[in-house]
Amino acid sequence: MRTKHVCFWLLTLAFVCGSKTAVGYCQNPQPRLVRAEYSQSDAVVIAHLVKSQHIVPQEDQDYHLYTFRVDKVLRGNIPSEFVLWDENSSGRLAFDVLRGRKYLLFVDHRTEKGWWTADGCGNSGELSKAAKAVAEIQRISLLQDALITGEVGLTTPVEHATVVAVRKNDGRRFETQTRDDGRFTLTVPMGDYSVNVTAGEKDFVTDSLSYERAEAVRLERGGCAQIQFVASD
Repeated sequence: MRTKHVCFWLLTLAFVCGSKTAVGYCQNPQPRLVRAEYSQSDAVVIAHLVKSQHIVPQEDQDYHLYTFRVDKVLRGNIPSEFVLWDENSSGRLAFDVLRGRKYLLFVDHRTEKGWWTADGCGNSGELSKAAKAVAEIQRISLLQDALITGEVGLTTPVEHATVVAVRKNDGRRFETQTRDDGRFTLTVPMGDYSVNVTAGEKDFVTDSLSYERAEAVRLERGGCAQIQFVASD
C-alpha cells in the first residue's frame, strides 16, 4: 500500500505541462481544500480503471499510465476515456489504483501528450472513501461568493500581516490580517484578483510551490484559491 507522503519544500519536477507546472512534491498551503481543488481543476470526474501500464525509461524516473473510463463528469470537459500520468516519486498518488473500484479524480490536462495529472497531495481517491469530498462538491453550486485563503511564512508563520486583494476589472479592494498561525481568509465576489501581503517593512511574494499565484487569482462563483506567501529577498 502507498502511504500518504509529507510535504517537501525544496525541489520541483523539471517539466511544464502547458500552462501548469507539475510537481514532484506537495504544493502549499496544506491541506488542499476541496473547494479550491474543485474550482481550480480542469475537470473533476468519477471514473474506473480500464488499463494500467508501468513505464521505465532508461535515463528517467519511472511512471504509471492509468487509462480511466468516466462514469460521471462533475466538472469540466474530458474524454469518456483518458490517460492519467503518475510519476513514481514522492508526488505520486497516495492511493492504490485497482480494477473494480471507482475513483473521485481532480485532474488537469497535459497538453503536449494529451495525458492528465492528479495532485498526489490533493483530494483524489477511492470513491468509497470520498463521501465528505463529494458532499462538499455538491454544496459548491449553492455558494455565491468566493474565497481567497492562504498562509504567510513557511517555517515561521507571520501574524498580523496585512493582506489586500484587488479585483482587476474595477479596482475594488478587500483587506484582512493574518491570524496568529499566519493564515488568512477573504470572502470576495467572483472575478480576477491580485493579492499583496505586507508586514511592517517586509514585502512578501508567492512561494514557488504555492497552489495559486498571488498576481493572477481567477475565481468563479463559489470558487476558492489557496496561496502560500514567503518573504521577498
